[in-house]
Amino acid sequence: MIEQLLNRLNALHPMDEQLTGRIKEVTIISTYPAKTYLLRDGQICDRACMVVKGLARAYYVNEDRDITSRFMDEGFIITSWVSYYHQQPGDEFIETLEDTTLACIRYNDIQQLYKDYPIFNIVGRKQTEYSLYTSEMRTRMLRKQTAKERYTFFLQNHPDLLNRVTLKHIASYLGMNEETLSRIRSQFRKGTD
Repeated sequence: MIEQLLNRLNALHPMDEQLTGRIKEVTIISTYPAKTYLLRDGQICDRACMVVKGLARAYYVNEDRDITSRFMDEGFIITSWVSYYHQQPGDEFIETLEDTTLACIRYNDIQQLYKDYPIFNIVGRKQTEYSLYTSEMRTRMLRKQTAKERYTFFLQNHPDLLNRVTLKHIASYLGMNEETLSRIRSQFRKGTD
């Protein structure tokens, strides 16, 4: 399972054996059942994890509505970025949607890896760039696209999640209510606009 994490990190930037050995030493493998909260509003996110197997979602609550900010399946990094980077309590929840196995490294261990292995700074920067890119793409989608275009975006970028995520969570992620999503899905099935 650690090999999957190392493959993911090496894909960002090649790492030497000494660094990969140290990553193996500090990585913690944990399995959680579906509907487990990995992080709650008000907690400090003290680790970054890669999903080895399973699925989770990040969301926040606004006026008694939960708003999904992202889904994280196999190969994706799970963390609450604002809380993690600033080591302050966040306003985000992270919940497993399926039985989920994670490969995690604690914040302090990652900071030590940055200090001891300068090449790991490149790995971290590239992961941050990727996370920023995906966040920006979602922000643009929500601001510039119609509800139908947002659903098309979801189909193109997350087709594997359709059968793994409830319509309620998909609608929340796309910034629409369930009724609108159901209507759009019906139009897609009929092949109409």
